[in-house]
Amino acid sequence: MENVNWEEIAKNILEKQEMLKTCNYPLPTSVLITWRNGVYIGSIQNAAPELSDEIVLLSKSSYSLPDALVNAIRKLDDKRLELGADESLDLNGRQHILRRVENRLTYMAPEQIKYMVEHLPNIHEI
Repeated sequence: MENVNWEEIAKNILEKQEMLKTCNYPLPTSVLITWRNGVYIGSIQNAAPELSDEIVLLSKSSYSLPDALVNAIRKLDDKRLELGADESLDLNGRQHILRRVENRLTYMAPEQIKYMVEHLPNIHEI
């Protein structure tokens, strides 16, 4: 695409994401997720604070972003958290409950899975 103003597109996306944050509880953390051969934009929220800070709800874009858009987002939001996801995960779709270990998204431990099956969170997407 010629003459695309990626920085303007990134600015609009970031403004909308920031505005929508206030509709969520707990307050989400904005992220870029690297998974397989793509980078996605999204957010994470603590999904089970009573059990572990490791368990997060990931909400992400359905499709990976063009490199130029990723670079513009990084330029405009240089403090945005960047996470890598295990390639063996199936992150197709928008929402996932995962385990976050430092800056890595991975499978939950068996006891975490058992807890989440028994205590499914309510997910409201706006």
